[in-house]
Amino acid sequence: MRNKIILLSVLTVLIVITLILVFMPKSEVRFDGDRVSNPGYFALRFDRMNTADAETMELEEGDALHVTWQIESGYLDIVIGQENEEAIYQANRRAAGDKADFYVGIPKTGAYTITVSGREAKGQTAFLKTENK
Repeated sequence: MRNKIILLSVLTVLIVITLILVFMPKSEVRFDGDRVSNPGYFALRFDRMNTADAETMELEEGDALHVTWQIESGYLDIVIGQENEEAIYQANRRAAGDKADFYVGIPKTGAYTITVSGREAKGQTAFLKTENK
């Protein structure tokens, strides 16, 4: 009888600990990393990203944005475009292991917003303005 009580007590403690771990609120770290921006450059390096970040650049017709990213975990969405216009580039649910290195041409002069949204994401992104010469 004593062994049954001990076993039942141990199982009860294990069940309570499991329930606490399962239902305990997860840390809501929104951004843990580095952000760099200037008029022609926007970059994020993040160990955890659960938010959206954006930067606006003044670009001219014929310019290009050199876009790179490397995602180690989680998901990332990227949108590049002008306000109230269709995006000139959009990438949805880029996932762990995804890498990119390409150029996006700028079709007309104006302010372009680059928006990066992450969900449990770890990795890096960079956007560099290359001028039309």
